[in-house]
Amino acid sequence: MLGILQALFCFHQRYIELPKADSVQCDEKRPACSNCSSHRIECGYHDTAEPARSQTPESASERPCRSRHQNYRHAAGGPKHSFKLSKIQPPQTTQSTGIQSSLSSDLTSTISLADLQLLHHYTIDTYQTMTTSPDLQTMWQKTLVQWGIEFPYILHLILALSALHLAHEQPDLQEQYIQQADDHFSFGVRSVTSVFSELNADNCQRVYMSAVMICFIYLGRGPRPGEYLIFSDSGPAEWVVLMRGVRLIVTSHRAKVFCGVLEIRPNDQSRDLTAEMRDELHEHTIHTEAVKQLVERDITDDETRGRYLAVIENLFEIMREVYERRSAGSSGVDLMDLVMGWFYRLSEETIGSLERKKPHILVILAHWAVLLKYMDSAWFMDGWAEHMLSGISTYLHEDFRPWIEWPLKKVYRTRIE
Repeated sequence: MLGILQALFCFHQRYIELPKADSVQCDEKRPACSNCSSHRIECGYHDTAEPARSQTPESASERPCRSRHQNYRHAAGGPKHSFKLSKIQPPQTTQSTGIQSSLSSDLTSTISLADLQLLHHYTIDTYQTMTTSPDLQTMWQKTLVQWGIEFPYILHLILALSALHLAHEQPDLQEQYIQQADDHFSFGVRSVTSVFSELNADNCQRVYMSAVMICFIYLGRGPRPGEYLIFSDSGPAEWVVLMRGVRLIVTSHRAKVFCGVLEIRPNDQSRDLTAEMRDELHEHTIHTEAVKQLVERDITDDETRGRYLAVIENLFEIMREVYERRSAGSSGVDLMDLVMGWFYRLSEETIGSLERKKPHILVILAHWAVLLKYMDSAWFMDGWAEHMLSGISTYLHEDFRPWIEWPLKKVYRTRIE
């Protein structure tokens, strides 16, 4: 688990440049530390008289230095928090101030109009884009928001997701909303990292949904240069780090995670294929079957060949289910569990082969990316299929380029249509 925490923290450091205030270290000098004073940051060590009722046995050296971007220390299962609108910022303010909370007995919180707008948008619109299941929509709209009110790190992730959705819907205000999303994500992911270390049966659902939202936020932030979901220019991919976190939670507390509001219900959609989907599946199968034959011909190592063939067989199964759901009218987020499930089940050895850009597994990945394209109607998946194929094309040896011509044509033709 320590490795996951370290990786998640490193992902956060790379993903978003932290506000400068957060990098200021308090030197604990009286009456106020010189670092905080020079950076004009409110200092937790400032030697001002406080009402006697608010003083606690906690020593000054134990109190955190509070900057404009205050770290949250919410242990799961600890004190619950309520929010009071003690200060509303003017409508013209575009910088989201976030929701600030304290563990002190005289809790005072603030929420900006910008954040109220994000919460409003989430509860009437964004939640509907995360799933089409009525039961799960209730969880995203009501349960998750209630958890967010009790545990602010969840609320920050909700607001980040809403801001990214608005950035996608309102391109003219994209920069403003992305900044808001980055601010909230910065708070949320750091707090989740600390809660992750205390994962247990009582908080596993909240931690799981936090990890899921972080994955959605990563996707919604859009493709990034050098990062191709399953591999990157430097080897390990940030997305893999996030999925390992989700896998760890599920592996250790599956029964507790998938019960109650998160109970998994069977998909009862029609299993019949329309004529159009039957033709598309046939085409996809023929090209993937050719890749299977390539693996059988080229890979001499029994262990590697067996692993690659197992990956292809699982891809065949997923393909069939994806085209069945598309026959029933499903697309976008409705395909998430199938398409991402294929990647979720990849072994560490296979992921390692992808990180090393082994040609045969890159060719297999290109044929999976065609399914990724069918998720484009979900706003957070827009552009990812093309981006992944561009990465595969960059690293694939020219001798193997003919093997990804069909995925390239299929993905870009689908975009045009």
